[in-house]
Amino acid sequence: MKAFGDWVSALAAVGLIGCSAGRNSAWEGPKEVQSSAQAAPADKLIAEGDEAWKNRNDAASVEKAIASWEGAVAANPNDTETLAKLPRAYYFLADAYYRGSDKYLDTFEKGVSAAERAMATSNPEFKKIVTSGGSVEDAAQKLTPKEAESAYWYASSLGKWARAKGFSTVLGNKDRIKAVMGKVLEVKPDLFHGGPDRYWGGYYAVAPGFAGGDMEKSKKHFESSLQLAPYYLGTKVLMADVYAVKVQDRALFDKLLDEVLAAPDDINPDLIPETRAEKVKAKELKAKAKELF
Repeated sequence: MKAFGDWVSALAAVGLIGCSAGRNSAWEGPKEVQSSAQAAPADKLIAEGDEAWKNRNDAASVEKAIASWEGAVAANPNDTETLAKLPRAYYFLADAYYRGSDKYLDTFEKGVSAAERAMATSNPEFKKIVTSGGSVEDAAQKLTPKEAESAYWYASSLGKWARAKGFSTVLGNKDRIKAVMGKVLEVKPDLFHGGPDRYWGGYYAVAPGFAGGDMEKSKKHFESSLQLAPYYLGTKVLMADVYAVKVQDRALFDKLLDEVLAAPDDINPDLIPETRAEKVKAKELKAKAKELF
């Protein structure tokens, strides 16, 4: 039983698994958002949010983007385009700036709720299933490329949130996350710089054999993700963390992390804040090498 517990904890640690068991879903529509920004016209709020997001090199800018976009969708709950921006923003805020803080858990939960709102508003068939008592696993089969980005951040955020909540919450959410991310891989495999393959690369690396773990599949998914987006450093950080450590390949571990740390911040000009965040993770992981090998 200890081995099983260690496996589940490992999956959750990299955000790979996460009812949303232990929380209330936002399927019925947007929550009321208390924001002083709501008094402004929606189009102005959207523009303010977009501008703040461009400058997301600090938590304050991401917080401003979120507040503006939340104000805009409070004024227009059917604005699917703006709704779809929120899940990624909440995830990035928590993962890049709130790690280790008391805001971490709450921010991921807000990201899950934002993704739920986005998926339900954009896809009536999906919403009908989940609001009539059907499972997210069944509803996930109705997802289309239009909702794929929100679905990706839903699964990613729910996994992080569940891990922070604890073992039973992880178990209560893992099936829905696998169903959602599986559908994302099917309908939009190139989403977020090879994100679906990156997810499954991590999953197959940390899962034990009796639960589907397969290091060859893991390697293939990581390679597919890197082929789609060789500039996205998060893939190399995750591969070093879960694949290289699992197979005890110190040379690969060092190679991947050294490549991350040596990469210019503008390796992809659209992802400079994300690149910097991954460099911080790489530095932290490299410092733990002696414990891992």
